Amino acid sequence: MLTCGDLVLDDDAHRVTRQRRVVDLSPTEYKLLRFLMRNAGHVVSRGQILDHVWEYSFNGESTVVETFMSSLRKKVDTVGRPLIKTVRGVGYRIDRY
Repeated sequence: MLTCGDLVLDDDAHRVTRQRRVVDLSPTEYKLLRFLMRNAGHVVSRGQILDHVWEYSFNGESTVVETFMSSLRKKVDTVGRPLIKTVRGVGYRIDRY
């Protein structure tokens, strides 16, 4: 299990909860959240996200990371204080607490 404050990702049950409420995520959103939570407290770059979530190197201009990050925030950060942060010019970070 991975936890960041009141956000819990249970990999065995393949379930995410926030404030004990189930958060329904697509498979890609789940992988993105798991990657962020495994690196909690650290900034991960767009390139690292592409490599670990989509499992390929992408050199072109695409908004796929930004699109999925926005969708994930709408589902995860709707209750409690926002956990997912944008670090301008660097990438994204999820707070541990």
